Amino acid sequence: MSIRSFNLMSRSATTTLRLGVGALAFVVLLVPLIVHSRATEPKPEIRILFIGNSFTYFNDLPRMVAELAEAGRQRPLHCESETPGGCTLEKHWQDRKAVSRIQSGRWDFVVLQDQSEAPLRRRDAMIEYGKKFDAEIKRQRAKTILYETWALQNQLEQQPAISQAYAGLARELNARLAPVGNAWQTALRSDPKLILHDMDHKHPNATGTYLAACVFYATLFGQSPEGLPGRIGGLTNGEAQRLQAIAWKSVQAAGK
Repeated sequence: MSIRSFNLMSRSATTTLRLGVGALAFVVLLVPLIVHSRATEPKPEIRILFIGNSFTYFNDLPRMVAELAEAGRQRPLHCESETPGGCTLEKHWQDRKAVSRIQSGRWDFVVLQDQSEAPLRRRDAMIEYGKKFDAEIKRQRAKTILYETWALQNQLEQQPAISQAYAGLARELNARLAPVGNAWQTALRSDPKLILHDMDHKHPNATGTYLAACVFYATLFGQSPEGLPGRIGGLTNGEAQRLQAIAWKSVQAAGK
């Protein structure tokens, strides 16, 4: 082999080596960029339709749930509501507006909340129309969440009957249950000075809605809301922490 040929081969090898090193350096630099890009990609939102009445729209429960999800770094929630005051599931079904929204919204979850006295006085209708809504929800490939409500402030002894009605329907539909009423009962029993009802002794005050939102957070994500900010419900973090723990235990107990 001539010296010239040897030099040409050496230069070629050197060039190849430099190209290889350059490519490796490019890959080393590119990988963190790809990882960072994937990490900063927006998470797909969860679409939720709330069907109910004033027990949902008082203090804007859907907004509070969405804010908790954001604080917990969960997937963002897109929430919409069909919640005229005093409306039952039967009336919602007959008016067809809620049904139309289920059919047109591409929802991940649809929350069903009946009028506050329906589990006590109109349980058969609650079950009948709960089933009808659930069938339509499933046809649209969404999932049902039943929003278990609470007893009136001067009729707290009625909570077990309300809870049983919602829990029984949830089992029958194989649906998720947001056991808000049970969480309220536990919270009120543990602290007689705690007030969750509004001045009318029926609707939730901001603290009551915050507890409900914590129950929904745990129901949706299967995680405890403990450690999330209390300011979302106008509470200190210390005040919120006890309610968060009650919400988590209530959801865990409902899942057994």
